[in-house]
Amino acid sequence: MRLKDFAVVISGYTFREAIEADENGNSFVFQAKDVRQANPFYDITVLTKITQNLSSDSNNLKKNDIIQVARGMKTGSFRSTVFVSEEENIIASSSVHIIRLTAKDVLPEYVSYYLNSKLGQDCLSKIISGSYIGAVPRKELENINIPIPSINYQQAIIDLFKNMREQQKIIDRKSAINKNILNSAFRTLVTK
Repeated sequence: MRLKDFAVVISGYTFREAIEADENGNSFVFQAKDVRQANPFYDITVLTKITQNLSSDSNNLKKNDIIQVARGMKTGSFRSTVFVSEEENIIASSSVHIIRLTAKDVLPEYVSYYLNSKLGQDCLSKIISGSYIGAVPRKELENINIPIPSINYQQAIIDLFKNMREQQKIIDRKSAINKNILNSAFRTLVTK
């Protein structure tokens, strides 16, 4: 299915000037640098707080929006995540696109995982414009084809990915423990 058959793509807000942090601000801004590939986004405290008064909230993120990086320097830098916070007043900057699902039988995590997969990144690389810094045009993004299986199959892929992520955490932890054991052995030699 084409993305526009089950979602709308919204371009992020273009700020007229550089984004300036304001700890007393009334909004947060979500930028491409805030996307953590394949990890749902919960923690708004890492976002830049700003004072902003918009006439429209069309660029504000809503729970379960998919955030797709709109500009990057190479294949693989066009990552996506799912916004899962209940917070309001989160403005998406023009460095990202908001993909807001309109179909109830499509899971946001599945779409994000697909876009982050090799197949998804290859699909995005075909529509990138620009030579040095590439951009994913909104109209082109709307027309990419994404395989949409049954909701049960989508959930199985999500569960598989989460399981693989947990396994990787265990492997990383084991590696850190092994390094600590080796470093401890060397420290013992040095202190003798």
